[in-house]
Amino acid sequence: MPHHPQQGGNAMRQDAIRRSREMQRRAGMRQNIPEPPKPELPKPEPQMPEQPHSPAPSGFALPKELQGLLKGWDGERLALLGLLYILYKDGADPKLLLAIAYILY
Repeated sequence: MPHHPQQGGNAMRQDAIRRSREMQRRAGMRQNIPEPPKPELPKPEPQMPEQPHSPAPSGFALPKELQGLLKGWDGERLALLGLLYILYKDGADPKLLLAIAYILY
């Protein structure tokens, strides 16, 4: 019996339909499986009240003149001062340096 091309295509189509139904059946079975419990997220730790500025870390000491000048400065102002210094050393535009200095005071 000669092989007819349409018969082969029909068999492939039937096989594809059968596989599709099998996959749908398996997917339906998975939907009935309960999800595993989600792990609990760690509770956020209570925030500590801000501590007054502590002395510089060991191994790093500011000269007494600078300690007196910077006494009472918060972290944001110190960060701006550091940024000002870095930009100055890098040759930044004087207008930018003046703007940052204005924000400091």
